[in-house]
Amino acid sequence: MSSKLVNVRLDEKRLERARRLRVNGFALSDLVRNAIDRQYEQLVQSSTGLNVEAVMQRIYDEYPDPPSLPPRDYDVRDRRKAKSAILRKLRAKHR
Repeated sequence: MSSKLVNVRLDEKRLERARRLRVNGFALSDLVRNAIDRQYEQLVQSSTGLNVEAVMQRIYDEYPDPPSLPPRDYDVRDRRKAKSAILRKLRAKHR
């Protein structure tokens, strides 16, 4: 495995912490590798654990249609019906 050296700038507070950790037997390279792995796992989990239905329901709840808006002739939660209605409206504007 080929390794690359990465330089990291530290402010005085973090530099002191790093020195104390090193004096107490911690390998800074292991700490950095572990932090990178932990953050990466969180990133991967957050992108795969996305519950789209819950997100959409939260959006509908937070941003409801105004009461003065006439009811639609299709279910906005049905993507096929919504797509069809949107395309109909766009085609009508281009005529």
